[in-house]
Amino acid sequence: MASIYRRGKTWWVHYYVGGRPVSRSLKTDSEREALEKKKRLEALDATDRLVRPSSIEIESFLQSFCEFLLASQTRGSARKDISYLRLFFGPRCDALKLGSRVPHRYRRGQEIPTVPDQFGKQHVPVKRLEQVTAEAISAYIQERLVRDRIAPKTANRIRGVLHRMFSYAIEQHGYVCPDPRYRNPVQGVRRMREPAPTITWLTREDIEEQLAALKDHPLLRAMVATYIYAGLRREEALWLTPKDVDLEDGMIYVRAKEVDGQFWQPKTKRNRSVPISKDLLAILRQYSAGEHLPWFFPGPRGGRWNPDNFSQELRDLNKEAGLEWSCLDYRHTFGSHLAQKGESLFKIAELMGNSPEICRRHYAALVPEKMRESVEFQRPRADDVTGDGDASAIVKQLLKKIEQLEGKAARPTRPVLRIAR
Repeated sequence: MASIYRRGKTWWVHYYVGGRPVSRSLKTDSEREALEKKKRLEALDATDRLVRPSSIEIESFLQSFCEFLLASQTRGSARKDISYLRLFFGPRCDALKLGSRVPHRYRRGQEIPTVPDQFGKQHVPVKRLEQVTAEAISAYIQERLVRDRIAPKTANRIRGVLHRMFSYAIEQHGYVCPDPRYRNPVQGVRRMREPAPTITWLTREDIEEQLAALKDHPLLRAMVATYIYAGLRREEALWLTPKDVDLEDGMIYVRAKEVDGQFWQPKTKRNRSVPISKDLLAILRQYSAGEHLPWFFPGPRGGRWNPDNFSQELRDLNKEAGLEWSCLDYRHTFGSHLAQKGESLFKIAELMGNSPEICRRHYAALVPEKMRESVEFQRPRADDVTGDGDASAIVKQLLKKIEQLEGKAARPTRPVLRIAR
């Protein structure tokens, strides 16, 4: 049997699970509501569904979860998720500690200045995972929306990371949500409605202008052409090796690989192949890549490009030419031109390594331009049917018969007077 008692203005409940005493707050100052919650606990106890609340220390758990993210996701995705956890909890473990402003190659024993924590007042101060409630998560996201003006997509990303964190805690650490309404407390956090995505892409004239601006830089010109005509992500092109680009068969293979002890795989963890178009093939053949190099697009020092350094180099050259396009714009160019061409969204998704739903959100608005004739209701007349042979004659006869029947149905009928005998 359970019993309720009062601490200050808040009602608490005391009961036993497996012979062990449990006391927890009912989070209400109403005795009537406290009695109702007590009855629910007794009903769970009667059906053997009452479990002992968990108690998970936050620092060790966060370290374990961050290690799980690094092992199960790509490096970029894991780093983004960890950054959201750092903003929510603060640097509570080694994996969430802030880095240094000094790159590794410049560190020579001097004292390294750490990056200051600019969001120290926004962290959620908890000692146990069970203290992170649905109300605390909702209040944090609402505060970020109002004060920092984060986008709804960012708010949903925070919600998604926390949902995965609690799912991991349930499966691996035996987490039990203190709130009996939810198994995962993030279920009580409302998902934000995201606006339609706004994408920018290059027209044919823009493509010619972009490639002409890089004519004195054959390496960058070939890389930009690959982004435009193959729809690759930024890092997918930077990780290409000479074996991944087959100019004889006209294929680019985006696949997992290990080079110099470094392992890489596509963002979606799925290998794919992209045919090389005629325009791209001509540019890649002009660009000479040595077979002895480990990378098809080597960096300035012969190694692999750093993604941020590549973007900065491209940004500086485009700025001199008065252009502001980025790798994401080039990727959207590939999908947008295929959609306008009338290709199916499923085929576009396969070529770009995305899900059909993502392609529908980005490129479905471009497809209806090719569907003008699909919305016309006008039936073709017999005179409009062209062709020779018996089949054409049969079609003409059928259409004429349909027109005759429709004409008879449209004629007014005279009322018939029947005289009863």
